[in-house]
Amino acid sequence: MRYDFPPTPSCCGRALLASLAICFLVCDNSAVAQNSSAPDDQLHIHSFERQELTDVYYSEGIAVGDINGDQQPDIVYGPHWYAGPEFKRANEIYPATPQPREKYADKFFAWIYDFDSDGHNDVFTVGFPGTPAHVYRNPGPEALQRHWTKHEVFDWVSNESPHFTQLVGDDRPELICTRDGFFGYATIDWTQPFKKWHFHPISQQVAPKRFGHGLGVGDVNGDGRADVIHSRGWLEQPASLSDRWAPHDAVFGERGGAEIHAYDVDGDGDNDIITSEAAHEFGLSWYEQTDGPESRRFKKHLIMGDHPSDNDFGVLFSELHSVALADVDGDGLKDIVTGKTYWSHHKQSPMWDAGAVVYWFKLARESTGPKWTPMKVDGDSGIGRQVCVADVNRDGLLDIATGGMLGANVLLHQSRPASPQEYLAHLPKPYSGPKRRSLAESRIRRGPPVDRDLDGKVPDAIEGENLNATVTAGTARPQDMRGFKAGKWSGDSHLWWTGGRPGDRLSLPLNFLGKPRAVELSLTCARDYGIVEIAIDDHPISSPIDLFSEDVVSTGQLTFATGQLKPGPHTLTIEIVGANASAVKSYMVGLDYLRFVGRNIREPDNSVIPKTRSGSELNADFESGTLEGWEATGTAFNGLPVEGDSVNRRRSDMFSRHFGKYWLGTFEASGDAAQGTLTSEKFVAAHRFASFMVGGGKGDGTRV
Repeated sequence: MRYDFPPTPSCCGRALLASLAICFLVCDNSAVAQNSSAPDDQLHIHSFERQELTDVYYSEGIAVGDINGDQQPDIVYGPHWYAGPEFKRANEIYPATPQPREKYADKFFAWIYDFDSDGHNDVFTVGFPGTPAHVYRNPGPEALQRHWTKHEVFDWVSNESPHFTQLVGDDRPELICTRDGFFGYATIDWTQPFKKWHFHPISQQVAPKRFGHGLGVGDVNGDGRADVIHSRGWLEQPASLSDRWAPHDAVFGERGGAEIHAYDVDGDGDNDIITSEAAHEFGLSWYEQTDGPESRRFKKHLIMGDHPSDNDFGVLFSELHSVALADVDGDGLKDIVTGKTYWSHHKQSPMWDAGAVVYWFKLARESTGPKWTPMKVDGDSGIGRQVCVADVNRDGLLDIATGGMLGANVLLHQSRPASPQEYLAHLPKPYSGPKRRSLAESRIRRGPPVDRDLDGKVPDAIEGENLNATVTAGTARPQDMRGFKAGKWSGDSHLWWTGGRPGDRLSLPLNFLGKPRAVELSLTCARDYGIVEIAIDDHPISSPIDLFSEDVVSTGQLTFATGQLKPGPHTLTIEIVGANASAVKSYMVGLDYLRFVGRNIREPDNSVIPKTRSGSELNADFESGTLEGWEATGTAFNGLPVEGDSVNRRRSDMFSRHFGKYWLGTFEASGDAAQGTLTSEKFVAAHRFASFMVGGGKGDGTRV
């Protein structure tokens, strides 16, 4: 009951056996090539019309295949199957429960296959990573209005791009995934397909135990056997399954993407690798296989990165959590089909609120090398964890089915002849916008820690969370930092800017009464923070500052000369200029505090504390918290030294401006008119000069 399709599984009802790398096993489109191919001088414009199946979130995956035995493709999304070719009525497989968008669905993937060979296609589902997999047995056309019997067949499926395709043995499929940190595959006892499947680990315990990104199946070394590909290499299938799967190291993606495909992109006879770079961030690449069998290497070619200039046509979107490979236009070359997995990490992913786009990237082999041209399919449907490419209405053109947070849609493919002028007008225009800024001068800067006052704040500082910031993208708001124990923040909080991208700015209006010559500030560092540049009135005062850190910490106090600024209004801006190569590309920024100083930047303190005749240091800076080593007379020095800025605690418009943690302030302890002397013990005058810091009031009459 599978409309002239061979018995191979797919989210699309059929697999293209010549390309075992694809998880969303794409329909063999030789008919497409015959039906839609035009004479050499005839060009076609391809477009897609969206048909919504539902706007309810039920699943991250979607599948296409014949459910009711009428030889027409149907669509399965979560608890429902939709009869083709109309796809209008939702028929329940199991009780339908809308899934919470603030969390995740209990179904992530679906494949359609006749497991018990009774002539009726069943539905195989994989849920949230680390949960069991189930087969829903098709009761047959006469009973499709009833709920289907559910069978748990595997206890623990991990990796967010599992495959259900032929890997070993005969032409029947296996489940390829990870389990408890092992790469491997699960085989089925075809005499009892609804009993528990058996897992065969093929690696050491090197994969994430529950989640993990990036997985593929394909012949990497050209020996005719399908290998298992992951983001850090590939596992070579042995000639005999009793032998060890040989691991090979390689880098296929920054942090692991989605489905990984093996395909001869450049036509040189060996398979290259196609993958998204990071499932919840940016990047789409193909890795060219170079050298010979004894030394396989892979050269990265970026198709789309995290800046518009990374793509020849300026296309940019994030969250490529599913990547399919199919010959969309019937020219004999496989194209990439992908899109934005909308809300894949809710608001944590960069550009999370950008358009829910779907694209196909047309492959052409030109004299200068492979070229990928991005063609927009839709701007509102997005994709889930599983995009399915299939001819759902049997018109000879490959359509696209998507399911995810925004519900389920089928994007119906249309093609029409076009003149050369029409065709060229339809193509995307080459990118001519701003280029990515050079980050050659960026560096990780760290300054000294600054003592905080008794109230937990840096003395005389403007707290970042109290500033009225405006941003060109995203939001800036206070964030409580008490939960991050590796660093310290003034007031246990900072101004947190999220949702920005390279080129975006955070602006802070300031009004100076004096003439500051320097700014002291502290920023937050973490693995998902960006590289920033600071300017005042559009004049940069810093080189790019790299805020990458594996731990959430502070930069410490950084000091930058501003030149002498005139009194009055000014604007300080923090511009995102990029991110560290090892960073999660979320481009976050955190400002702890600002402090402007109306003096030249203090040079590093190379002074020494004087020593007594016995060789011990004199308690000259009172950082012992006592008057040890001094003799006090009168009442002026009773109860001293003072800890922290007691002046500011008493009057918010004044500051002690002391250095260090402790200082002497006779008014703080004894009020006005107290008198006395303070005499140190004798010390050795070992240097030509001595200096001390003393303060007083604003006018001559109040100064010492």
